[in-house]
Amino acid sequence: MDSIFLVELLQDIPGAPQYELLSLSEKGNFEILRNTGDFYTIRGNWETLKRAAYVRRVVKIIGEGPDIGSFLAPELPPGKFYVRFQDAGNCHDSSIEPEIGDMLGGMGRVSFSNPDFVVRAYHLDKWYVGIELFSGIGREFRARRAPMRPFFSPISIDPRHARFMVNISGTEEGETILDPFCGTGGILLEAGLLGRKVLGNDWSLQMSTGAKLNLKYFGVRDYRISNEDFLKMEISEPVGAIVTDFPYGKNSRLSEKNLESLYGQSFSKFHQILPAGKVAVVVVSERGKLDLAKEYFEVVKVFEFRVHRSLTRYFAVLRRK
Repeated sequence: MDSIFLVELLQDIPGAPQYELLSLSEKGNFEILRNTGDFYTIRGNWETLKRAAYVRRVVKIIGEGPDIGSFLAPELPPGKFYVRFQDAGNCHDSSIEPEIGDMLGGMGRVSFSNPDFVVRAYHLDKWYVGIELFSGIGREFRARRAPMRPFFSPISIDPRHARFMVNISGTEEGETILDPFCGTGGILLEAGLLGRKVLGNDWSLQMSTGAKLNLKYFGVRDYRISNEDFLKMEISEPVGAIVTDFPYGKNSRLSEKNLESLYGQSFSKFHQILPAGKVAVVVVSERGKLDLAKEYFEVVKVFEFRVHRSLTRYFAVLRRK
């Protein structure tokens, strides 16, 4: 029988973790069986999820049942372990962990300092127990935050958000992702680390030069970055998706009127570049700006993310008509 895995999602942008998981499942590597809030059960190649932005952990299920007594007989691997428990309904707390450990035959095998594996137990729609296989790559994302890069800008997109955008772009390894307003290269960096070819542009020479420095620093080699007016940019190679964070507000050198013109002309240019059915994944700071895309694109999905009281960002998936 094929193994079943429990996937625990990390919540950030509302709805984004679930959408990312669904997008990754469409690659055909795994099948989603059931979902319970922030938890999904899947069958197939779970290792695809190591590259997700919002997967907190993956657990191989070794027992499940309607109550706590029905699943605590599975045979554990050899070695030392400890138990961690979560209850979606807050019916039980962590005080149940020693009891679960004892029922699993943990006498003399429990170690918090040097475990060979971690047992995860959950009370969701029913009870589950399993072996933790993967715990999210938060440390790696923190290492790529804007202040940790050789070229720094405080308005750079968060690495998790950039990874999410690449993962929902519908592209495969080896395809080209274009970011026409690449800034310091945060989106291109995540795309390159996921095996995409990256094509970037920024009208600021300082930004385009800094983006190259950041990509080299983190080991991305297959890239091309230019410094020109995107609306006049000649693109001869096939582009699998456009993924970009549009200039906005005080962070742009343009007036509001000129920004609106830039957005409208950019959507038209995106339409010229992308084949029918391909997507652009964009971030804007006013939802109304997406109306400028509707002549050329179907607005598939919009995610709202409140940064602070005066700034909300909208992550949108646009499919080329």
